[in-house]
Amino acid sequence: MDCSEPDCDRAAAVELDIPWDENRVVCPPHARVLGRQDGVVALPLDGTEDEWP
Repeated sequence: MDCSEPDCDRAAAVELDIPWDENRVVCPPHARVLGRQDGVVALPLDGTEDEWP
C-alpha cells in the first residue's frame, strides 16, 4: 500500500487517526510531520512495526 500523501511513492506503514478528517495511511516520514498535530494518533499498520524509527 502506498502513502496517501500527494507525490509520495513510499510504502505506507502508519495509519493516522485524524478526528476532524478521514483517517489516512502514510509513510513514516509523513507520519512524523502530520502526527504532531493535536489530537492526531499514529498507529502502525499490522506487519510494519519494524519500519518505525
